[in-house]
Amino acid sequence: MHYAVITILTLIRLVIFASMLDLPILEASPYSVRLWCNYLASALLLWCPLLLTERRRWTYVVSLLLDIWLIGNLIYFRSYGDLLNRWCLLNVGNMDGIWESVFPFVRTNDQVFLIFTLFWILLCENMPHINRPTLPRRLTVGIACLSICCAPQATVCMKSELPLSPFAAYYADVSMGRMWYVHTYGAITHLANEIVQLLRHNEPEAEEVMPSEVEAYMQDTGQVGEQGNLLLIIVESLEDRVVGLRIDGQEVTPHINRLAEHRMSGRYAVQAQVKEGKSSDAQLIIFNGLLPLYNGAASMRYSTNTYPSLLHYTSDGSRLLLAAYPEHMWNQRANALAYGFDSIYATEMSDNRLMQLSTEAILHAKQPFVITAVTMASHSPFNAYADSADIRITNAKYSAEEARYMQCLHYTDHAVGTLLDTLFAHSELARTTRIVITGDHPIFDMRTPVPLVIYDPFMPPTEASRTLYQADIYTTLIERMQLPTPWHGLGRDIADTTAYTPSEQMYRLSDRMIRTNYFSH
Repeated sequence: MHYAVITILTLIRLVIFASMLDLPILEASPYSVRLWCNYLASALLLWCPLLLTERRRWTYVVSLLLDIWLIGNLIYFRSYGDLLNRWCLLNVGNMDGIWESVFPFVRTNDQVFLIFTLFWILLCENMPHINRPTLPRRLTVGIACLSICCAPQATVCMKSELPLSPFAAYYADVSMGRMWYVHTYGAITHLANEIVQLLRHNEPEAEEVMPSEVEAYMQDTGQVGEQGNLLLIIVESLEDRVVGLRIDGQEVTPHINRLAEHRMSGRYAVQAQVKEGKSSDAQLIIFNGLLPLYNGAASMRYSTNTYPSLLHYTSDGSRLLLAAYPEHMWNQRANALAYGFDSIYATEMSDNRLMQLSTEAILHAKQPFVITAVTMASHSPFNAYADSADIRITNAKYSAEEARYMQCLHYTDHAVGTLLDTLFAHSELARTTRIVITGDHPIFDMRTPVPLVIYDPFMPPTEASRTLYQADIYTTLIERMQLPTPWHGLGRDIADTTAYTPSEQMYRLSDRMIRTNYFSH
């Protein structure tokens, strides 16, 4: 009786979880019947010890851990558009001191899973004793139910030539995507598969990249042109919809707005392409014109690689990265050095202090310089600096969370404004320095574009007549700076009007190039 109850409760949880991921699990079709059978089979296996023993309190702990796993996946999905996996273990250290950043992705309806566990505990503690069937009968019924549940999936696998085992090496990297895997096998089997593959250390070796595959992304560059200086400001979680936004007559980003409105500036909406590496993926894309790994973050797994960073082709001036977070986060120091920065200063500090240091660096840097400043104040959960902004948002159109987010951005914008004022006060710097401001990734919806503002004193702004992507930033910069790099990147110059969308082939090529350290040879 207990075994049947906990199995059904688990099945319901798995179905609710899949529906909260917007997977078509509730559609009435033979395909859904197969999926439900897979979910039920995983639940039967999870609680099978109950067939052998009457001890039940261990199930309280397992049920709670299952709830945590389901809720954790939902939070991760809302933040990254993916599901938890073994590669996340490499990135746990990045959460030191910022665990509160998960709060914006928690929803009230997540508590439904905990209610199931609470109900189970109350049921077990208050259910009267019931005579159980004999052990042979319990095992017979359990095996029969499991066989019936596995039959649809076994039939499909034999017809489609997919591996019969959900833990086969074929699923080491879940070639069809983790969402597909969870849709097909359920969250319990997904957890088991990640554990199995972690213990096996089973990651398929990347295929060698042939020069012919890369040829389309190489170019013959002429002599170095008027390079000038480059100031790149990467603003944490800056979404394009915020730039230029007025709320009750108040500008959220007045100083970025002024730069975007300059006659030598262009403002563009850019589709983010980050994955599990999020902020570090943004740097990978912008500096190298590559796309992120399918599994894990390149910053954690391949920080010792040789990269085709645009910094390797700039003139012998100052190349400095400043970041308002500890240097161990996303392995920032190692990656900055791999990307060609001569020095890095990364420590926990306010964006105001970050811009003060950036201003000092600009005034004393050897030209032509490349200076990058990475902000942090607008990192979720938007509590640290919201009260430091001189803007108040009470418009009912925006939630309290969005209001704090925009207040933090207003604070960062003010800090950026002090740097811009100093730079434009020095006419020589203003005439020789390109300024690029962009966001690393969106925060509330990964489909939301991030802004790209380019102030270029060497050429007038260019209109974009197509969808732009983060990889286009690299290509645009090497074109404008006329850098002699043979690697043109996986993006295109924003002046290129040919419509295109980064293809799956590009993502796979980039993944292989990083994993095989292609640029080292």
